[in-house]
Amino acid sequence: MAFRFLHLPPEIRDHVYHDVLSCDNARRPPADDDKPASYHFDLAILRTNKQIYHESKKAFQDNVFIKITTPWIESIEHITSEGRVPIVNSGPTAEAFRLFHLWIWIDAPGVPSRGANYSIIICLDDLLAFTRMWRFSNLNHQGLNSHLRLKLILQDPHDPHRKIPKALQVRLLQPFGLIKDLHSFSVHGAKVLPSVEESLKKEQATPEPSPEECLETATALKDAGNKSLQAQDYAAAIQLYTEAFAAMHITVSGHKRYIHAEGYYNLRELTTGSYKGQNGHFARIILRVKLVANLIQTYLKMEEWEEAHFWGKRSIVLFRASCDPHQGNDLEGDFEKDWAWVQLSAAMGFPARNAMGKIFYRTALASRALGYKKEERSLIRAAQVYSPYDEIIRADLRRTMEHAGSDYEATATI
Repeated sequence: MAFRFLHLPPEIRDHVYHDVLSCDNARRPPADDDKPASYHFDLAILRTNKQIYHESKKAFQDNVFIKITTPWIESIEHITSEGRVPIVNSGPTAEAFRLFHLWIWIDAPGVPSRGANYSIIICLDDLLAFTRMWRFSNLNHQGLNSHLRLKLILQDPHDPHRKIPKALQVRLLQPFGLIKDLHSFSVHGAKVLPSVEESLKKEQATPEPSPEECLETATALKDAGNKSLQAQDYAAAIQLYTEAFAAMHITVSGHKRYIHAEGYYNLRELTTGSYKGQNGHFARIILRVKLVANLIQTYLKMEEWEEAHFWGKRSIVLFRASCDPHQGNDLEGDFEKDWAWVQLSAAMGFPARNAMGKIFYRTALASRALGYKKEERSLIRAAQVYSPYDEIIRADLRRTMEHAGSDYEATATI
């Protein structure tokens, strides 16, 4: 006997429509951590019959879509590849799309047009990812925004005379507080509330924290994380270390760390605070390495050996690739193939040498707990190269070489 969908109560049918047609349920996780999520809307339900079309259309119209248009196709590619912003649609379909609540128009006055515009459609939940990506690009390429013009057009796509509620106006406009120092900026349409626009422009007028301020904030968060670690509040320590990364424009997502705004720190001597006189790039590297070492220590204390091993080995492999590009950055490669790079990098005076020694040693402890004996010995040998005067490491290396294989406490936080 055929199932009669239309015999279900309207409330249940509405739930079904929402499950099929809402942005939340249409979102698909990425197959690769380096790729953005994607969206798949099963619009076939709209073609079932007239009644289902009219009932289900409301569920689709409850979504809040945003259209982004620019004359540069490279910018569109950057949004999706470098920014990893999930998109609903692109190309001619996006160009023709009209059911958006916000139209973001970006161009550069005085720059000759190529005669074409390019658009993408995103969901409201991904707007902040877009503005964060734009913010990082401006920090990385100082002065970028001074050449750009941004126009925001707000509308109710189903009734052009209806005012958009304040809560939704805030969600649509406030993320643009991250976009500062533009050539020009304007908001149009849908009876924008003065309080919302004033709040947005106030945020845009607030200067970005200087590199010195970012590093001071990250250091304070690291130190607070160390106190939580010593108090055995491991969840708080991990959260504070993650916030410390974020304070200097490094985002952590799962097993990925994304380093942004390198141009903001590169080739600049810091002029204030505890890092005065240091190069911004090297100061951030040292702080990054210390944070990783302490994060590994936290996972060791929690006896989460796999996590400690992953973050340690990941950092070592990436460091190895930066010292010797021929080594590659494959986590599953031959980890012990050639340790000459360890001697070379230590001799070159790597600025975070002591902290790097702790990463080698703490990763060795994780390897020991996981039964990776050969890797453990190699890592402790490397730790001694970087920390030749650390008595704990020297003693552990002697015992390891004598096949003692006991557990030993990692050195203190940095």
